[in-house]
Amino acid sequence: MQTLYMDRLRQAGYRLTEARLTVLRVLVEERRHITSGEVLEQVNRINPAVGRASVFRTLDLFTRMGIVRPIFLKSSLTPSYVMLYNDHHHHVVCTNCNRYFDFQDCGLENLTSELQEALDVKISGHLLEFYGVCSACNS
Repeated sequence: MQTLYMDRLRQAGYRLTEARLTVLRVLVEERRHITSGEVLEQVNRINPAVGRASVFRTLDLFTRMGIVRPIFLKSSLTPSYVMLYNDHHHHVVCTNCNRYFDFQDCGLENLTSELQEALDVKISGHLLEFYGVCSACNS
């Protein structure tokens, strides 16, 4: 799995630096939503030579490349990150307890095609989050 992302980085013209490889390793091994602070802690455990700024630049690069996707919770100013294993991942977030529910099929394929044609653009991805109150908080 990690090799797939390494290939994507190379093909996009990026070097496979220690920082990028270490952050990638953390994200792939975690297989869950993880905060930037948690990524930083684990990177420091694996390779203390990787600096804080490198971790945050790598998360930004991975977000722009569609390798990870941020999720924004009401209780935090910083996002959590999740690997995009199939390039499609969305959330419903409870505004009361911050519990989140993942879903894949957003039903936006037709809209994407229509926007590409109408606006003469090539859409490479999208983010979708719904906010509401979960059944546990609603009772």
